[in-house]
Amino acid sequence: MIPILIIVCVVAIVSATAAVASARRARADGARIGAECARVRLLVESEIARRTAAFDVLPVAALRLDGGATIREINALARDKFPHVTVGQGILSSFGEHRFADEVAAALVDGEPRDFDQRLFADERRTYRVSVQPVIGTTEREVLVFLIDFTDAVAYQELRSQFSANVSHELRTPLTGLAGLIEALGDPDMDPVTHARFVDRAASEIQRLVALITDVLFLSELEATEWSAPAARTDARVAIDNAVEALGDVAAEHGVTVGVDADAPVWTPLTERMATTVVQNLVENAVKYGGSGSTIVITARTVRDGRWAEIICTDDGPGIPERHLPHIFERFYRADASRSKRLGGTGLGLSIVKHIAERFGGVAEASSREGFGTTITVRLPVPPAAAAVPAPGAEDASRAPTR
Repeated sequence: MIPILIIVCVVAIVSATAAVASARRARADGARIGAECARVRLLVESEIARRTAAFDVLPVAALRLDGGATIREINALARDKFPHVTVGQGILSSFGEHRFADEVAAALVDGEPRDFDQRLFADERRTYRVSVQPVIGTTEREVLVFLIDFTDAVAYQELRSQFSANVSHELRTPLTGLAGLIEALGDPDMDPVTHARFVDRAASEIQRLVALITDVLFLSELEATEWSAPAARTDARVAIDNAVEALGDVAAEHGVTVGVDADAPVWTPLTERMATTVVQNLVENAVKYGGSGSTIVITARTVRDGRWAEIICTDDGPGIPERHLPHIFERFYRADASRSKRLGGTGLGLSIVKHIAERFGGVAEASSREGFGTTITVRLPVPPAAAAVPAPGAEDASRAPTR
């Protein structure tokens, strides 16, 4: 009996020892599994954080939507552009555009990407190129929506199309007149007086064509050239003196008196050609539309502690009606179309002035009252080399250019 009890005790002790060892191994395995689970959890959380951070800094507005077309994530640019859109909203309730919602729903169903243009409301109605990209490799259907604002590109294309149409129209008019004159000049029975008059008219039409083509090419050159920080500087007073001298005969022909009230020097960031173009266009415009007996004063000065240059052209002519004033810098816009064509204007002079001013960080503005004349002001930043030493007589104006 005793041997049996001894055997039972030994077996019990061995079993208990084995159980303890097994428990210890289980605890060790559990600890290892727990540590591995924690490591995997940290890796997953880190990966999610990295993905979220990368999504948030994408250079385009982006949304992540689940299979029910509900927004689950919005990146920083999308939050900035569409502050009314929040996580948990449906795409239709967020943007109120059925086509947008339909395209997203279709991409969720068939898993095919979609690209389309959509007008959306942010601060204003703007045009977006929308790309809907299904997410591959996830257990649930998801899509990423990217919104690229290309409103400016659409507007620029429309402007170019309108500009091309306007150029075609403006070229057709003198060409048609020139063709008629040339045909009439082929008449062998035309008397010498009429012949001479037709030749003069033909020469006038050719001058209009040359002026128009020159202005169009200059605008195209401005648009085609990449902007860079100004490296040149030109004295506006010199450009004014040259323009007044060049247009002296034109002013006399129209019975207009031109005066100059300019400091020297007045440095601008323009090249000599651009400065001359700006001043000549201002003076020529005032000469032609100021009317006989009017007086024009062209002023140049350095203002705002020597940081800005102003070129101001003032006339005491008939002025510009209020309804036309906001449009006078538009290409081919004429407040008095018949008079402009009679005087040989291309409709591009003031547009070129504004284009040059804005290209160099400046502004062109106009003020006028019917019967009290017109004032056109061009403000340009003084180039750094010149700004360090304000011009003599510089005036500290109380206003800075408004953009």
